[in-house]
Amino acid sequence: MGENVQAKKTRLDYFIRYYAVIYAAFHLYTAFFGSLQSLLQRPIHVGFGLILVLLLHIKKNPGKKLVQIIDCVLIIMSGITPIYMITNYTRIVRPNFLPTPIEYAIAIAFVIVIFVCTIRLIGWVIPGLVMVFLVYALTGPYFPGIWKHNGIKLTYLLDNLYFTDRGIFGTVTGISSTMIATFVIFGALLFATGGGQAFLDLAGCMVGKTYGGAAKLATVASGLFGTISGNAASNVASTGAFTIPLMKRLGYEPEFAAAVEASASSGGQIMPPVMGAGAFIMAEMLMMDYLDIAKSALIPSFLFYFGILLSVDLKGRKENLRGVPEDEIKTWKEVLAPRQSLPIFLPVGVLLFFFVCGYTAVTCAAYAIVVGVVFYVVTHLKTGKDIFRVMGDALEGGAKDMLSVMALIACAQILLNMISMTGVSVKFTNMVIALGGESIFLAGVFAMFATMVLGMGLPTVAAYLLGASVMAPALIRLGVAPLGAHFFIFYYSIFAGLTPPVCATVFIASALAKAKWVKTAMYALLISVGAFVIPFVYLTNPALLLIGTVPEIIRVAISSTFGILCLSVAGMGYLRGDAPWYLRVPLAVCGILLVMPSAMTDYIGYGIGIVSLAAQLFVCGPRAKKLAAVKENT
Repeated sequence: MGENVQAKKTRLDYFIRYYAVIYAAFHLYTAFFGSLQSLLQRPIHVGFGLILVLLLHIKKNPGKKLVQIIDCVLIIMSGITPIYMITNYTRIVRPNFLPTPIEYAIAIAFVIVIFVCTIRLIGWVIPGLVMVFLVYALTGPYFPGIWKHNGIKLTYLLDNLYFTDRGIFGTVTGISSTMIATFVIFGALLFATGGGQAFLDLAGCMVGKTYGGAAKLATVASGLFGTISGNAASNVASTGAFTIPLMKRLGYEPEFAAAVEASASSGGQIMPPVMGAGAFIMAEMLMMDYLDIAKSALIPSFLFYFGILLSVDLKGRKENLRGVPEDEIKTWKEVLAPRQSLPIFLPVGVLLFFFVCGYTAVTCAAYAIVVGVVFYVVTHLKTGKDIFRVMGDALEGGAKDMLSVMALIACAQILLNMISMTGVSVKFTNMVIALGGESIFLAGVFAMFATMVLGMGLPTVAAYLLGASVMAPALIRLGVAPLGAHFFIFYYSIFAGLTPPVCATVFIASALAKAKWVKTAMYALLISVGAFVIPFVYLTNPALLLIGTVPEIIRVAISSTFGILCLSVAGMGYLRGDAPWYLRVPLAVCGILLVMPSAMTDYIGYGIGIVSLAAQLFVCGPRAKKLAAVKENT
């Protein structure tokens, strides 16, 4: 009996692997030869993707017959959609198309499958919000005040959700089925061909030997990982499994080690050239070229990681945390050896080259994948390694990695459609403007808190989609540049994962470190404190996003860098010695003043910051050394 169960399990494993490879291969095919029509490409992406989610759930629950029966029914319900769309496409796209009762039933069944799969993958938050908005859409006439609307008939709602490219199969799902899917496969290929270890080795060479070297290694490696994976949770899980034990072994307290990993992994989503999935969505929502979005993120990503590296450097000096032992760090010669480095540099170089040449993001990723595969095949033919197994691992991993984003976006598309149809975005815009008045700063504060509250417990993509749909329009109406408004929302959607009480990225990191999550969250906020302030620059001066004259961009970049320096010293409480509170407070004030739009606040901020830093360097530093010497002699 046991052998039969094992045989069945093995057959299921093989089936899932082959299915996942074919699913990923479909996305590669459309990346090379062009995507299908929206009501073909997107239903295939979502419908067959949900089947893979359900197959994996069956695999995780062996022996649970009822669960397996339910999942098999859901698989049939999910599979009907892409097959139905393919066989009825010409009828559905006709202007006079009118669904039958059976087709409405198919639509309801598919929505149920999306809910079930999304709940299993990311929890109840987004599906719960969708259910609330569906009820709101149907019962609008019964709500009081500004929230009252005419109501939407169930048949019209289902028609809009399922049979058009405005509902489940809307624009964001289209991005998921093309750009996001291709880049996820690209990232999986890099890791399968040795890119993951190469990132760690490169980070070790760059910063491993310095003060706080283990934390800096974690920061750099997580940034490099994040720029390919674009997912903070998976970034923490992959790099944290190595970096957190290393930091703990070298003397870091568990909470600080977890906080460094959580903060650095979150920043990977704003790190060019390959940012998080939210960046692709932003490009589509703003109707901008993705390369322009990536360029705009250059200075912000530098400031983010400059702040983290400075914080961990100060922490290392404060607690005398030396670097990683030399025998654990590879030499530059070993790291830059072609066989070691080219699996990363060659595909990423090709990606950047075609980006600069003006090709679409999907085409760039497709060419980079080809180059990566060809290089790996050529360099490993003589080693006897199983090339097909490695490529299969990459495709299988890529297919599985895109599932959570796929289900989340399909569910979020329903939410976005309801927000649009019920006019909620207009109502939120009026509320933000009423609360902030004519003050962009006050409106920004409200939008920041609202975005982070809405984003608690949600992946960045969901938090950004929700925030961008209800908050960005208000900021734009107040005069904020559209790119600045969306980057503002995007940043705080990312930081929602670090902010208590619901901070998913911190939870994962603290679990790996066996640390207290509340203390981890506090450390994460201190480490990345500058990043919480800098987005306010976007509201009144988008020069940080490379919008403006060169002198203006340079001036704002310098003032922001100095502000990050002051905020990091204030957060860590150390420069050449322990910084007393009466110097930390002015440094924090300096950092805040430097994000204000006027030249006067810049001058005041520079003055306060320079005086406070000078006092720390030339008064508190020597005094701290004398006290340490006296204590040691005693």
